[in-house]
Amino acid sequence: MARMINWNTADFQEQCGKVGMDRLEEGAKLIAVDAKNILRGKIKGPAVTRKPGRKKMIVNGKLVDATSSPIWMERDPGALIDTIRVVRKEGDPGRNVWIMAGNFKTWWALQTEYGRGGWKGRAKSFLRPAMANAPARIKGILEGGHGETKGY
Repeated sequence: MARMINWNTADFQEQCGKVGMDRLEEGAKLIAVDAKNILRGKIKGPAVTRKPGRKKMIVNGKLVDATSSPIWMERDPGALIDTIRVVRKEGDPGRNVWIMAGNFKTWWALQTEYGRGGWKGRAKSFLRPAMANAPARIKGILEGGHGETKGY
């Protein structure tokens, strides 16, 4: 019977955890690419700049010209595609990998995914279908890593 002497389980666990999280991040990138492709097929139309109904408005406590088209009044349907990203916080003890969409300029990611509100139209889901199509590919990455095992 073989016996292991001085086997450091903490190092083994740390290396396996790092490699597993790297592989999970690669799988999340596949989902992000699929979501971008799905969204490209669903979003149509040119960028829209809405003119406010008034000539002056208050921004940060100051009266400004409202006709200069502030950023929050512009709607570029294609801008949402560029905001889909994979986020992984370094040193996170929870080991989270997030696929995020939207930012302060493209706040309507949630409405696009779920179709909230009658005036916004129906749902144009992009993240959920991408995630539904990915399990087999992600399982292959997690188990095999495409032949790459960093740290071993």
